[in-house]
Amino acid sequence: RGELTTDVTSLITIRAPPLTTWEGGVAALEHAVRMESDVTKSIRTVISACESDPEFNDYHLVDYLTGEFLEEQYKGQRDLAGKASTLKKMMDRHASL
Repeated sequence: RGELTTDVTSLITIRAPPLTTWEGGVAALEHAVRMESDVTKSIRTVISACESDPEFNDYHLVDYLTGEFLEEQYKGQRDLAGKASTLKKMMDRHASL
C-alpha cells in the first residue's frame, strides 16, 4: 500500500473514440448508450473477479464499485436511453423540423 508513487501515467491508456461523427442526434445518443453499457460490463467484470476467488474475496472493493460507480452507470444509461427514445419519437413524428 502506497508503494507506487511514480510512473502511474503508464497505467492509464487513453484510446481515441471509434467514431467522431454520426448521422444525427439519435445515432449519437445510441452510440453513447452502447459505450456506457461497455463501461458497465467492465465494472461488472472487475466485481466478478473480486468475488470469484474464495481465498481472496475483496468485498470492500466490490462494495465501493457497486455503490460509487455501478449505480452511477445505471443512472447514466437510463438517462441516455430515455433521451434517445424521446428524440427518436420526436424525429418520427416531426422529422421535417
